Amino acid sequence: MSNYKDVKGGVEEAVISDSSITDRRKFIKNAGLVLGAGAVSAMAAPALASPAMAAKVSPAAPVVNATGTYSSILDKVLATKEISFGVDLTFAPLQFKTASGVPTGYIVDLANLLAASLGAKPKWVEIPFGDLFAGQAAGKFDMSGIAATIKPERAQKVLFSGAPAFVESNVVLLKPGYKISSLDQLNSASVTIAVVLGSSQESAAKLLYPKAKLKRLDNQAALADVSAGRSNAMIVGEFSVADAIKATPKLTVFKGKPVFVDENSFFMPAGDFVMKNYVDTWLRYETSHNTLAGLWDKYVGNSARKLGLQSVSVKSNWSA
Repeated sequence: MSNYKDVKGGVEEAVISDSSITDRRKFIKNAGLVLGAGAVSAMAAPALASPAMAAKVSPAAPVVNATGTYSSILDKVLATKEISFGVDLTFAPLQFKTASGVPTGYIVDLANLLAASLGAKPKWVEIPFGDLFAGQAAGKFDMSGIAATIKPERAQKVLFSGAPAFVESNVVLLKPGYKISSLDQLNSASVTIAVVLGSSQESAAKLLYPKAKLKRLDNQAALADVSAGRSNAMIVGEFSVADAIKATPKLTVFKGKPVFVDENSFFMPAGDFVMKNYVDTWLRYETSHNTLAGLWDKYVGNSARKLGLQSVSVKSNWSA
């Protein structure tokens, strides 16, 4: 039998006699078995969930891409065995075309490996660099086939991978015969700086050298402009310097630490976290197996370091 007594706050506490403890334990044990079976049944039959609970759980919104709508680009690629990459192939040696028109370069090699990991055939959709982010938002391709600087304003339109595909050391390339002793000398109304339209270099130049005139061009035109002496300087990733000096030996690079360093990675449709998770995982795996470092040294690192430039190969933090 149970008796009750008042406790502080008006809450009642049960006082259970010793003679009833055994019977009540048997009851609780049997009730627990029944409730447990019911819980398993409910988990196995989600259709029995209440309308209120069902309303809180909605499927992922479809992601727009070049061939239709899927819950993720990953689903589309696995289903069709094809993947369309948005690219600008005018940034040798990162991404460019061979004499026969075949896409190649550091990041193109990575994109090909990414496609192969999915059992998919790559399709290259060429778009000027400055238009790639709007192109991704418009669904003109599945994801980028090149890496771009992870600028916050770009993340308003696209979703970047959380792992870097490469780290870019930005330096100043000087026109033939032009000499400066300090980068501060670029902050002058008499100086013209060539920058790639829509790039992180354009954004940085506006802040670092507000008095200078900026000439916004595509990558090849900007390199040609400083090579011909029409621009005094160009802020550029170290990956472009070796080829530029080889083509125009009188070009020089300002020696010293990089002006700034950028992390660059692949991007995909905003909100497609399923595809992002796959690309993140793939990049981390390939990084830990030195795929990125090996390709970077082949295409960029070794040549840049010979010129005395900082060039960072992406490696695992756990590498020896």
